[in-house]
Amino acid sequence: MGMMLRLFAAFCVGTLLTQFIMLGYFATQGTLNGDTVTKVVALVNGIDITGERLRQVLEKSEQKELPNFEEVLRQRMLAGTEMELRIRSQQAYENELTRLLEELKSAEARFDLRREAFDRKLEDVQRNAQDSGIKELQRTLQSLPVEQAKVQLLKFYDAGQIEDVVNIIQGIPLDIRKDIMAEFIEPEEAEKLHDVLRRIGEGQPLSSFIDQAKAGQ
Repeated sequence: MGMMLRLFAAFCVGTLLTQFIMLGYFATQGTLNGDTVTKVVALVNGIDITGERLRQVLEKSEQKELPNFEEVLRQRMLAGTEMELRIRSQQAYENELTRLLEELKSAEARFDLRREAFDRKLEDVQRNAQDSGIKELQRTLQSLPVEQAKVQLLKFYDAGQIEDVVNIIQGIPLDIRKDIMAEFIEPEEAEKLHDVLRRIGEGQPLSSFIDQAKAGQ
């Protein structure tokens, strides 16, 4: 019994050594893979494989071509060229995007300048129209009896057009202005006249226009 155990152990050790030797051979040849491992294990375990088949396996592994240095270098050069083209394409896209953004900023700046010029022109037109309207009102009030002129000025005042009232009174000749203001007899009328005169004394509406211009800067 002891002899049988020793023989069995020797057989197992021999089988393992054979497997290691053949696996080492395939590894040095660069052909070690799942297929060759299976065939080696089958061979050393006596599973339907002959010496001829082993020879064919060895010859096939030796005949398998490995990529040479030139091929590896060529593949790497191709990969590098492709990466360089991608980088150039991305850089070109970024440059084009930057150019378009700069053009958009320039267009916006030109539009802002034109809009500001238009706003200033519109303000001038409105101011001239307002001045013309005030002058026409002044001429109309001067042609009315002083009592009616006072009534019209009070209506403008009550409507919130106090600056218009100030402008109208300032433009009326002094003698006619004195007669109109003499008609503000009632206490409420006198209070409104006082507010108008206070504004005239403060330089309104010119001072208000200057203050608004400073606030807009």
